Amino acid sequence: MELFQVSLEAHGFGATIYIMGFLAEPAAARTSTVIGLMPLTTRIIRLDLRAVELIDPAAFVNVARALNRWRDERFGRVTIEFPARSRRRARHLHLVRHTRDGRDGAVACL
Repeated sequence: MELFQVSLEAHGFGATIYIMGFLAEPAAARTSTVIGLMPLTTRIIRLDLRAVELIDPAAFVNVARALNRWRDERFGRVTIEFPARSRRRARHLHLVRHTRDGRDGAVACL
């Protein structure tokens, strides 16, 4: 059973690599292979990690190094889309009414 999936969507000048599941060493190795096999016409690689459940830092570093090598060798551009839960939270503070135990009070929610 695979705990990850690596998919590729590409056109003449750009490609998106999608990683789903767990970003561990097997997923990083497969992603690095895909990056290395990009055609010479590819100018932009987008790495989409929004469907990743868990990221092993060492595996992510390996993918980042493969992207850096590709970018330096091909003078290309790289973008990375991180999972939503790793994005910075909104700085808005909302006050909501909370009626626990029949009492009203304001509770701060981010």
